[in-house]
Formats: sequence, C-alpha cells, structure tokens
Amino acid sequence: MTAWYLSRVPPSSLATSPRHPWTLPALYFGWILGCDEEKPRPQPVTPTESASVPESPAPQRWTVTVRVTLDGVPVAETRVKQGGGRQEWLTDTEGLAVVEVDGTITGDLYVVAAHPEARIDGVEAAEPTSDVLEIPLRRFDTTDNLAYVFADPGPADLSKSNSQQCGHCHITLHEEWYASPHKQSASNPKVHDLYSGTAAAFVSEPDCDQAGGSWAPGTLPGTDTVADRCQLGSGVLTSTPSFGGCADCHAPGIDGVLGGRDLREATGVAYDSGVHCDVCHHVESVDPEAPAGVAGRLRILRPSEPGSLVGAGPWEPLSFGPLLDVLNPRMGAVLREEYHEAELCIGCHELEQAVLVEGASIDLLRWPDGVFPVHSTGSEWREGPMNPAAPCQSCHMPPKPEVGNSADLYNEFEQALVGISAGWERAPGEVRAHSWWGPRQPEGRMLELAASLGIEKTQVGDQLSARVTVKNAAAGHAIPTGEPSRSLVLLVEARCDGVEQPATGGDTIPDFGGWIAQKLRGEDWSLWPGAAVGQRVRVVRRTGDWVDYAGFGAFGDGRFDAAAKGMPVEEAAGEAEIVTVEGDRVSFDRPLPEGDVAWLGEGAGGLADGAPARALAGAAGFAFARVLVGADGERMVPHFLAVDVGSDNRLLPLASWTSAHQFTVACDTPTVHATLLYRAHALRLARERGWSLDERVIAELSR
Repeated sequence: MTAWYLSRVPPSSLATSPRHPWTLPALYFGWILGCDEEKPRPQPVTPTESASVPESPAPQRWTVTVRVTLDGVPVAETRVKQGGGRQEWLTDTEGLAVVEVDGTITGDLYVVAAHPEARIDGVEAAEPTSDVLEIPLRRFDTTDNLAYVFADPGPADLSKSNSQQCGHCHITLHEEWYASPHKQSASNPKVHDLYSGTAAAFVSEPDCDQAGGSWAPGTLPGTDTVADRCQLGSGVLTSTPSFGGCADCHAPGIDGVLGGRDLREATGVAYDSGVHCDVCHHVESVDPEAPAGVAGRLRILRPSEPGSLVGAGPWEPLSFGPLLDVLNPRMGAVLREEYHEAELCIGCHELEQAVLVEGASIDLLRWPDGVFPVHSTGSEWREGPMNPAAPCQSCHMPPKPEVGNSADLYNEFEQALVGISAGWERAPGEVRAHSWWGPRQPEGRMLELAASLGIEKTQVGDQLSARVTVKNAAAGHAIPTGEPSRSLVLLVEARCDGVEQPATGGDTIPDFGGWIAQKLRGEDWSLWPGAAVGQRVRVVRRTGDWVDYAGFGAFGDGRFDAAAKGMPVEEAAGEAEIVTVEGDRVSFDRPLPEGDVAWLGEGAGGLADGAPARALAGAAGFAFARVLVGADGERMVPHFLAVDVGSDNRLLPLASWTSAHQFTVACDTPTVHATLLYRAHALRLARERGWSLDERVIAELSR
C-alpha cells in the first residue's frame, strides 16, 4: 500500500504557481488518497519562463480581509491566522479580521479560522485582493456515535500501513507511541494478573503448583479463548463485586458504550493499542469533577455525521487537537486548548476510590468523604510550584525540534506537499514527543532527573554518624507518584576499604523495603522456615515515637497527627548473616541483638542498576511510598484490596527528607555511600506473581 499526498488548492491556482511547486490539477482530490498499487509521486512543476517579458517581483507581504461565519452567521471572537504563521487575530462583531499574509512561508498560502464548535476551515490567500474572503464554518454534531469504530494506529513496520491508519502519515509520533507504556496499557500482563487473579509468568501446571497457585480455566487476555491458566493471588474479579473501572483508563478504546466495561472485552485494536491516537484525539473536553477515564472525566466525542470523503470511512472525520491551522479534511480538526494543559492527562492520572472489598468499610474518621486517594498525580501537580507554568506535557512530552510537523511527511518524503495535505512547518520545538517519558523508559532519564542526594558525616573514634538528604529536585509531583505499589528505597552503607561496616543505630528501611519473613519480639528468632545460607536477619528497635513527615493531603495538611501518619520510628539494632540451615533452624555469623522486629532479608553487597530487587527492610536507610493497607492489615496491597492508606511519606515537589545513621567502623577514613533505588512494585507482590523486578538506581553519592 502506498499513498499519494495531495493538495486541496483550487485548480485555478495550481498549474504554474511558484508557491505550489508540487501540485498538479489532475490530482486535485481534497484529501490524502490511499492507493493499492504502486504509482509515481507527483513531480515538481517548473513555472514557464518568459525571455521577452520580465516578471515583476512578487510582494513579500500583503493584507487580506476575511469574514468568518458559523452556520451562515458572522461570528465574533474567532481565532484566525495564516497557515504556518505565528501571529493570530480575532474576528470582530461582524466576523471580520484583517490578516497580514507572509508570502515567504513555504507551501499553501491560506488563512484559517478555528471556532470551538466547528471544524477548522480556511480560504486561499495566495495574492493581494480587495475582496472579502469568506470562511464558512459549520457546527459539528455533538452526539457521540456508539457505532463508530476506533481507528487502528498502524503496525510497527509502517511500510505495511495504509492511509486509514494514523502512523501512515504521523510517522515519528507513531514510532514513539508504539514504544510507550500507553500502547501497552490494555495488554500489560501485570495489569491482567491483578485484574483476573492470575500469574501469567507460570506457564505450566507444575510451575503454577510450585508457586502455590491452581491450574484452572480462564479467559486469555485480548481474546475470547478460554484456556488453562495459573490462578494465583487476588484479583479485581475475585475480590470485588464490580469490574473496578480498570478499562475506563487502561482500555478506553473499546468500541460501543464507553465506560464501565470489563477489561476482558478489550480485543483487537482496543487490546493491542491501549491508549492510542484515535482515543486521545476524540477527547472533546475534560470535566475535572467527574470520575476518572472515559466514563466521566474524559468526554469522548466520536463523529456521527455521514461521511462525504471517498475512502475516509462512513463518518465525516472529526478530531480534536492543539493546533489552529490543521486544514487536511481527512482530520476534521477542531482546536482544543486542553491538549496544552495538564487537565487532559489528569483525566486518568487522578483516582480516589471507596473501599471495593466486599464486606469491608472505610474509616470515616480518617476519610470523612468516604474515599481515599489512590492516584493523586494531578492534585500533587496542582498544589505544587510548577502549576501552571509547567504542565505534564512540559516534561513527559518534551519538544522535538528535529521534527518539522506532527504529520512529518515532508521530513520523510521530499515531494510531500507542505500546507493543507502534510501540514505547515512548525517552529522548532512546537512538535512534542509522544513517548510520554516515565519510570518505565530508562532512556528518558525521568527518574534520574527527579531526585538528588546529599551526605554529611562526622566521626569520633570508631563511631561514624551520617546524615543523608533526599530531595525531590525536579518533578512537578510527588516522587514516586502514580501506582501506589511504587517506592523509593534509600540504602546507606559505611565501608572501610570496600568492606561493609555494621550499622548500630539510626534510621532504617521500613517494611515496604521488602522482607521474606517477619518476627516480633518474643518469637523464636532462630527459626526461619525456607531460609537460605547468605540471607540476613535485620533487627530494629521501635522507640514508641512516630515519624512526623509532611506528605500529601491529610498526611501533610494538619488533619493527621504523627501517629495517624502511620510510620513508627525504627532504629537499627544490628544484623547477622545466616551461615547454616538445618530444617527451619538457622545459625548466624554473630549473635542477633535485642530488638522489637526482626526481618529475614538479603544482603546488599554488589547492588547495581538492573540487579534483581532484594529484601532490604531493616537495613540502614529509609524509604518513601504511599502504603495501602488491606482489610487483614497487610501492607502495600493493590488498590482494589485496600481499605485505608496506612502512610504516605512520598516527597512532594522540592521537598526533602534527611535521615540519620550510626555505624561502628574499623578505619580512620570510612566512606559513606548512599544509593537511591526505584521500585515499580512491592517486592512480595512481584515475587508472588513471578514478575521481574529490578533495582533502578536513580541516584548515588559517596563521601
């Protein structure tokens, strides 16, 4: 399949116009035409030269008067500009505007008008004229069309695409989206594990049995096929009386009724493409007060007027976007400023919920509105220092100065038409990346840019004291943000000539830093079923005090006291390594100290970026997370199992936290090394479901 990129310029202006060097009268169709067989591309037409009559130099700039009407009535306060230009004008009460045309702009010379209730349209202004040029706009139907079928963005290999697929023209943006988490939102196997109560990593019955699951029939994600799968752990479908609303954001492009759909209904494009072009660019408006997703906050408007363009489908094209001068009728573009604003992203990245667990209830003394925060990225940004100057798009959709246009045909093909068909060249940086850089894309370096570390240390004899500061230095929201299972883990080590020195006091990594097993004071700390040689048991003392931090919402605005913020002060007592295992009984390389809690975990030696995540609870350091608590008191549960937020000490924008640590050292010049790790999931959940969970080192500092 190949495509011809054609101009909508009226035939009278085509044949030898130097401003339309790539247009041919025989190819005047008014849209991008997809062809099934190879055809030659239109070739440049060279103006006829005259040796006897010298041509007068063409004017560089001139003015034209345009009248804009809406359904035949002159309309005021309508934005007008030259296609590809920078300056804008507003129409007066008679619908009139005087526009300066820049004749040096490459491509079609058109004046365009954009009204929020109509598709963008325009009129040719290729030469000076005293006539009033008319731009007749027509209101579009505001009825959402349930019969509309969302468009396929196209395959990874765009040489196999066709002109009905977005990537056929939007080449660079498609390639970025294709590699983004948005593309995978409906097909992510971890999402389906949590939705269905499964563990897709265990692909055979013996593996499933060994993991503690049961091999039983279930629907394969993205299909209507029922097959044996590993049923393991809790899921939305097994733990709640509803579908949980997951598809409203994870699979928003399920055809038909929007909202309230079962995630298992996502098949075909809805499953393969997740959050894709044709969903996002049918967001007509955003209602901040409505529920998250396409059921409420994101108002999707799919075209319902019968189509008039041959080859463009049964419906008149309609799409919404950030540009005023998109004239290609294949797009049916309507200007919406929300595409420049954070509210569009907040349509999904903000979620409060009631308790979903059947038979459980919320603590109305803590959450009098009957809901607790799950995703609060939007609110964190709204209340932070980057509102309004730096919305989400500023960081997560950075400028692409090397791309001249979102439909980057003339970046790829020299003879693609500039203007109506392929769009005008944009100012450097006006086109933004569609990668949506985040923590799942290391190449975007969003994590590394977000946090900074600082170390202060003092030493008296063999006693070393260190203070380590973690700062949210650049993020416009808390770190970590989004999915509550995410955490930042700070590991603090003292070394003498590379040899680890024991921590004897100070702050420790709390329980959500991961543990294999836990015992309290009074239990037998020599019995650890399933333990292995080389593992560590770390002991902490609880002082009876509570960490008084400034977190998000109720955890920082004065509603909760320190105890209600849910983080007990825990000090390092010491740790020992397991050297022998006999049944459940273990022995250590040194005696365990007295303390209140003992955690079985793993050593931190040789920790590196990309290494498998380790159980580090009780080690010298600290950690930051929103900790959701289940009905049985289990911590770091998925949100559909949560009945409360136990703690939320995540770092708000520009906020910092300093932890204190003590070590006994065997040298005069010890090194303090701090490592800040990012984890996408709770360690116990990842290990239960067989998910890979690597350490992401986002900052390191030695002193």
